[in-house]
Amino acid sequence: MNTKCFALALLCVVAVNCLNISVSTDDHVAFKIRNGKLPMRGANVGAWLVAEHWMSSDSNIWAGVPGNIINQGEYQLMKYLGHGEGDKRFDYHRKVWFNESDVAEMAKFRLNAVRVPVGYWIVGFDKSGGGGSDDWKTFAPGGLQYLDQLIRVWARKYNIAVLVDLHATKGSQNGNEHSAPKNPGKSFFTAYQENVNNALDAIEFLVNRYKNEPAYLGFGCINEPSGSTSESGLKNFYTRAYDRIRATGSQHIVGVAPLLSQQGPWSSDWRNFFKPPQHQNIIHEWHKYFIWGFEGQNEGQILNYVYNGLVNDIKAWQGNWLFIGEWSLATNPSAPFNNRNQWNSFANGVIKAFNQAPGGWTFWSWKTSNDGGKNTWSMRSLLRLGLFPQF
Repeated sequence: MNTKCFALALLCVVAVNCLNISVSTDDHVAFKIRNGKLPMRGANVGAWLVAEHWMSSDSNIWAGVPGNIINQGEYQLMKYLGHGEGDKRFDYHRKVWFNESDVAEMAKFRLNAVRVPVGYWIVGFDKSGGGGSDDWKTFAPGGLQYLDQLIRVWARKYNIAVLVDLHATKGSQNGNEHSAPKNPGKSFFTAYQENVNNALDAIEFLVNRYKNEPAYLGFGCINEPSGSTSESGLKNFYTRAYDRIRATGSQHIVGVAPLLSQQGPWSSDWRNFFKPPQHQNIIHEWHKYFIWGFEGQNEGQILNYVYNGLVNDIKAWQGNWLFIGEWSLATNPSAPFNNRNQWNSFANGVIKAFNQAPGGWTFWSWKTSNDGGKNTWSMRSLLRLGLFPQF
């Protein structure tokens, strides 16, 4: 073999070895989280691939939109804008709201995970039949390419694990803005089998798409089921979703969220749901906020809950790995926590409690509009100002 040929062969071997190193799942933090070696310490990427006006009010997608539309979710927004205007607005929004610079900053602050809300329309099809089979066409296309970029490029580069979460289902699982309901305030997810089938198809499609990506952590099957969503229908959906996910060959995390009213240690039905060895790598998701249910309470009352009730609830949970999928440090005006010592006591107590959850936590949310100053809904804001507790 002459020198040039040998050099070329050596270069090819080095290139192949480097490629193998770069795609290895064993070195990525997602592998360690999936195998129970690390808990999640991360943030949600809210208002990126599922629009929410309250936290992205300065985005171009809302410009000139009437007040009776802006708080009803992405379906109603796109129905108003139409594709001619809406598609351009959403592409720009997705481009600037969250990008590689955000992932780099997350890594700088030592976060290891992101939870990414998506809607059923992101897959670009609906094979379920029945009513509303064209509803997905109302939404602006193109979201999938941004999710691809996050999982396949940015999260891989910066060693961040990605948990994909089905935040908005066909028919809506809770009727709220973040579920992009066709009929605001109403939830029909478990009322019609085609809605469930659509969600199962979307989950299977996305799992198949990302199961071999090093940064892919797993799938949260549904966000905040409530309203008229039935417990029996929800459990049946989870059972079918788990089977569909495992049938793809994926052994990644599967996230299960009980009805909002059942998110506590007292729920024995959920404590015994999806138990090993038949079911593996399950996280059980709670959302914990300090606004709803705390109206009129002062700082002392909330601190008492954090250091006693919250801690005890987490310790008392005996089911699958507990994961605090959403939480913030926002409180009501009756408990502003303006005193720095009180703030530190509150924030440190919350982190100490949530650190007891074996599955970890993701703050809601990474950013909001107008978060240049202290914003208790913006992890980015609190981290930049040195107000986020050490974790």
